[in-house]
Amino acid sequence: MRMGANVVAVAEHREGKIAGVTYELVAKGRELAAKTGGAVQVALLGKGVSGLAGEVASRGVEVLLAEHDALAAYTAGGYAQALAAMLRSPPKILLAGHTSQGFDLAPRLAAEWTAPIVANCVDLAMEDGTLIASRKILNDKMAVELAVTSERPYIATLRPGSVKPVGPAGAPGKVTPVSVLIDPAKNGRTFHGYERPEVQDIDIAAADVVVSAGRGIQKKENLPVIEGLAKALGGVVGASRPLTDMDWLPKTRQVGQSGKTVRPKLYIACGISGAMQHIAGMKDAGLIIAINTDPSAPIFEVAHYGVVANVLEFVPALVKELKSG
Repeated sequence: MRMGANVVAVAEHREGKIAGVTYELVAKGRELAAKTGGAVQVALLGKGVSGLAGEVASRGVEVLLAEHDALAAYTAGGYAQALAAMLRSPPKILLAGHTSQGFDLAPRLAAEWTAPIVANCVDLAMEDGTLIASRKILNDKMAVELAVTSERPYIATLRPGSVKPVGPAGAPGKVTPVSVLIDPAKNGRTFHGYERPEVQDIDIAAADVVVSAGRGIQKKENLPVIEGLAKALGGVVGASRPLTDMDWLPKTRQVGQSGKTVRPKLYIACGISGAMQHIAGMKDAGLIIAINTDPSAPIFEVAHYGVVANVLEFVPALVKELKSG
């Protein structure tokens, strides 16, 4: 472990871009470090990624930068070797995203360090030296907490979208280059490239405006009503789980714990009652407007503005007003 830090977050990047979960790990790492009297550092591994190091450091966190030909693409073996050289000794807590990369790397490190691992966490906290990990089970219908006490390092993977990511800081952190020796023969794999699906849907998590439809639209044929509002506002269409379960919209449009977590500037819930799983996926939006015929619908508890009305009558009138203005 490098001097002054006891929480290390492993950065993720792909094709020249830092993955959003990296900034969630920094946010959660700061909370944990504050409880353990230390600091958080980010381990960034790759080749030709010094520019990305500056981007991460702009969040006010120190970045340990390791560059090597063998790190040009992710492999668990290469990353494990690099982290061992970078950190000198394991940190108190190591965080990774619960992604294909993170959940490949974390178990390997746990085995090498003889350390406990908690995976797919939606929250993490430290209480009197014990790591409290919150997870969702039974298809996200139930929440559980795990208390882990160990003299060994704690390793945890965090589900993307679970924590509000840290934003740019007033003063950037420093970038500390670290030399590493890696034996490519120990990588265990050869990277050939990324496969992409032939058809890619819109990423609702990246949109500034999301207009989501629920069962209140009554039938699939009424989706154009919601699409019209989204288009008028320059946004995208999202959905509650019942609509994606009925194949009215693809799963990629689902907002909620078992779908996408979104934080747009504007979120409009159309005919969505507001199950807690859905609310968990949109409650951090900048401005929330709910339209529902039921004045006691749970969605109104998190909405900044609420409209008690039939969405099929109110939305067309709203679109007409927007176009006339």
